[in-house]
Amino acid sequence: MVLSVPMEDINAYPKLSKAYYSFVEILFRSHKKTVFALDTNIFMQIMTTVHDGLQSSDASISSFCANTVDHMTTYYFNNNGKDKVPMHNLNKHIAAQPNLFSSLTATLFNLLLFGPPQNHWAVMRPMLSLMLASESSFAQYKDHLLSTQSPENQGKLNEALTKLLADVNRSLDSANRDRFTQKLTAFRVATRGFLTL
Repeated sequence: MVLSVPMEDINAYPKLSKAYYSFVEILFRSHKKTVFALDTNIFMQIMTTVHDGLQSSDASISSFCANTVDHMTTYYFNNNGKDKVPMHNLNKHIAAQPNLFSSLTATLFNLLLFGPPQNHWAVMRPMLSLMLASESSFAQYKDHLLSTQSPENQGKLNEALTKLLADVNRSLDSANRDRFTQKLTAFRVATRGFLTL
């Protein structure tokens, strides 16, 4: 029912848009089995709104969307390869839209590196789970970002990326998440001074 209202109308009313994105975040946090069982077109319609919401100038909306991405990618990382119906359904959606993780990775990193400072805390939360869920998406983004920089900046960026990934485990425990968030903050500060769009 919520998807029958055009997103332009939802986004035109701040209270309604916050309620919508909060509802989606709750669905992905507590009702994954139901969400993943949706038709692929409906699931992708929801993910398109989440992708758009990540880029919202309203920090609470981008935070709801970042948490939604984190719930999905954490589930994917923790259950990939397991014979569970929700995992089969999620894999079906990803097979139908193979660039889902790479698109989210690019958006989140672009927001972190080039976006407004009020959103950077919100977008950091899902980055580790997304990177672990799809290491190839991060590698693609890294190669693309390096290719857009001058040779001098490529060296600086490579060094910053090496520091970012040092001592990061393939785990989503709280200590590893906190360590990675601290490293992301340092990475953001170090690279914003020289990165070019």
